[in-house]
Amino acid sequence: MCIRAFLWLGLFLLPVLAQGGTPAALLQLGEFEAAWSQGRASENLADLAAAAEAANLMAQYRARGDAERRVWLERAQQAARRAMRLFPDAAEGHYQLAHAQAEVIRLVGVLAKLGLASKIKEGLDRALSLDRDHPRALMGLALWHLQLAGRGFGWLYGASLGAVVPLFERAVALAPENIEIRKNYGFALIELGRARKARGQLEQALALSARSEPDRLHQARARALLAGLGR
Repeated sequence: MCIRAFLWLGLFLLPVLAQGGTPAALLQLGEFEAAWSQGRASENLADLAAAAEAANLMAQYRARGDAERRVWLERAQQAARRAMRLFPDAAEGHYQLAHAQAEVIRLVGVLAKLGLASKIKEGLDRALSLDRDHPRALMGLALWHLQLAGRGFGWLYGASLGAVVPLFERAVALAPENIEIRKNYGFALIELGRARKARGQLEQALALSARSEPDRLHQARARALLAGLGR
């Protein structure tokens, strides 16, 4: 009986184990460094996107200090640029490059920010021209408007706080169970001074089922944002 159960368990796990080494599967498991290593030189779009995403998550959540963050963000950009070169008409590579650059902009001086701001917008616009319903590109564009409109030079790029909520609403409608989008929407609403609505988005982010390590990391940040709102 035990042997039979073991055999059935083995048959059940074979597909899981077979997928265990793919960059996308490693990303979901939280093996970010391995996902980047496995996917960075691939000729497969999904592998390259997973590699870029994993490197970005390393920078955001696991890097120790700005120097290490810069290294991982450069790796994210390299994987994204390879995806763009091999698959120029796929939205994901353009999104991933803009996604990494949006993290880089936090680490550079004012002059560098000016140059990166336009590159990020170009990348997001290109991604949305290829896939107008790319929910994370819509999220990225909403955050671009939020961050730039609050700065003294945002008007140079056409950034508008009025664009933030409509873009997030579209993103949420397209991907209602995406924890990252709801977490970032909550953050944006806090920045806009709309605490009550922010609380609703953050609570929904926490109510959703976390299906991966990235989901759990985004929920941890949502929990911290919610705690910051107090009662």
